[in-house]
Amino acid sequence: MNVRLLGVALVLALVGLAGGWAIGSGGEEPPAAIRAAEPVVGESPPFPSDPVVTVLPDPDTPALEPALELHDERMGSKAFGVRLPVPDGWVRTDNILEETKWEPVGAPVNTYLLRVKIISGLRLTVAQALAARRDALMSAVEELELESQTGDTFVATYVNDSYRRLTIERFLSLDGTDAAYVTVAVIGRERDRVGLVDLLERITDGGALSRS
Repeated sequence: MNVRLLGVALVLALVGLAGGWAIGSGGEEPPAAIRAAEPVVGESPPFPSDPVVTVLPDPDTPALEPALELHDERMGSKAFGVRLPVPDGWVRTDNILEETKWEPVGAPVNTYLLRVKIISGLRLTVAQALAARRDALMSAVEELELESQTGDTFVATYVNDSYRRLTIERFLSLDGTDAAYVTVAVIGRERDRVGLVDLLERITDGGALSRS
């Protein structure tokens, strides 16, 4: 390469550098500062969201009243049974030998009921039986909300088969030990709360429920 060609190449290179610097420094707006990351609404979330739970209206029957008339009945096997007061006129259903339900005659499904189950065969303490039942319920229903819990009783609401239910469940030993022997549950609608609480207390307090 001769001296003239080398000089031309050098001039072109210098012009290119100068032009590039001019474009980079003054020919365009400087890049905007990057703000801190903020959450945005996803148009197509990568994971499925929880489905919307459909809740149907409660059966439109009167609320359970407190101070129902009661009578004694026995349930369970000959070796492991209990005697307890139950509401007059309620229909009895023995699901299995260790579990019995009572419901008002002619009441629509998902109104209210009394359920008693002998659980001595589980060989659990009252606290263990309560926790096991609570956790099993949580995995079987939707929108479970634990309202309160004591050493032997819990109160919760949940949705099952599209109906919102209120359950109050108590676990008893009946022999002065900590071994769980029986559980008594009253289940109904929110409007039945006062009557459910009254029924549970009358069945389980003061020795009304006993081994038999």
